[in-house]
Amino acid sequence: MKRVRVLLVDDDDLFRKSLAKELVRSDLQVRTAADGRQALAEVRSSPPDVVLLDIRLPGRDGLHVLRSIKRFDPSIEVIMLTAFGEIDTAVASLQAGAHHYLVKPAPLAEIDAAIQRAYEKRCLSLENLALKERLRKDPARDTIVGDSPPMLELLALAGKVAASDRTVLLEGESGTGKELIARHIHRESRRRERPFVLVDCASLSKSLLESELFGYEKGAFTGAEAARPGLLESAHTGTLFVDEVGVLDPGIQASFLRLMETHEYRRVGATETREADLRVIAATNAHLDEAVRDGKFREDLFYRLSVIVLRVPPLRARTSDIPLLAEHFLQRTGFDATPKKLSPAALRELTGYGWPGNVRELRNCIERAALLSDGEVIEPWDLELLASPSERILRRVSSEDRLVPLREVHSRYIHLVLNRVHGNQQEAARILGIDPKTIYRHLKKENQH
Repeated sequence: MKRVRVLLVDDDDLFRKSLAKELVRSDLQVRTAADGRQALAEVRSSPPDVVLLDIRLPGRDGLHVLRSIKRFDPSIEVIMLTAFGEIDTAVASLQAGAHHYLVKPAPLAEIDAAIQRAYEKRCLSLENLALKERLRKDPARDTIVGDSPPMLELLALAGKVAASDRTVLLEGESGTGKELIARHIHRESRRRERPFVLVDCASLSKSLLESELFGYEKGAFTGAEAARPGLLESAHTGTLFVDEVGVLDPGIQASFLRLMETHEYRRVGATETREADLRVIAATNAHLDEAVRDGKFREDLFYRLSVIVLRVPPLRARTSDIPLLAEHFLQRTGFDATPKKLSPAALRELTGYGWPGNVRELRNCIERAALLSDGEVIEPWDLELLASPSERILRRVSSEDRLVPLREVHSRYIHLVLNRVHGNQQEAARILGIDPKTIYRHLKKENQH
């Protein structure tokens, strides 16, 4: 396990040397500096994870050094060391980017705990930077975002089937990203330079779908004043993605089966056949095998479509992807020059929610919060998730394997009330019957952890 790298900056020789020895005994990797100039030289030569920085330093004071460190590397966490009576200066250091401050002489256990919290925050910052860089560099991740085992398995299977022209059936709930998987398969196939054409079966009536899909001849029906090619012709030599194939009318199912078997079709009102050189990828949010048993879907067409079946997992089965997806959507909101950030509490709220609308619901939630939230940081009450706050708390408490401490329930109820009053701490304090400063201290402590 990596040892935390700590830089201790203090001009008091006795204090600096004695504290450094104690920190080494705590299995920390410690370097020291006696003034601001030495501190900045150490930071530039070998950046630490955490800096313990005295506010009172000869030459450059601690606030000046803090700002210089943050300009050099914002992910380096700084804990200010203050004397009693310097609280105002300590608060100013927090506003300048310090992680925390300790009043000397602080107990060693308190210093160790503060260092560990600061290090965890630095690790999270570095991880977020890495995620942003991966999103920027990897074009494929502009469409498919996820490193969870279910998604890695799905992408591996999609990569294998992409090389062939076999028909693929994508199964999954609405909003899981079936179209993105279909586009990924097309992009990895030999037809990548050819068209990718989408047919949304659920959005068109039977008559419109038939004419849109197959095209029609002049005079085929009232209003057909000229011949018109269909989507099959647009997809020629490329990929045809048939979304929500389960709602196809039985009559169109027969025509589509003929297309699958012979690679030929007729325009509506035509007698001559046309060739269809294309690959078919179909998608459904229903269980087609059940529709076959109920007589609502042709069995022969089902077997033609289900040569290869890929199941797209719901978001609740890949919760480890939620932070990456949320960051992906925040980067693409476009509402502000600088994307907003999610508070740790908001991120916990996102990962604890069930997402019945899957990735589509998450995207809408993030875009709405980025547009409507007032500050630079998105809080839980900005998310407006579909389930009520009380339902989320009950679900999260009851679904955990362990019994949760009372302080956790206490924290969740504070967020419930804040959510109901849209983040108004004064109103939340009135409802809870506590001092507003209590809520402020609670949220501050929670964000530090």
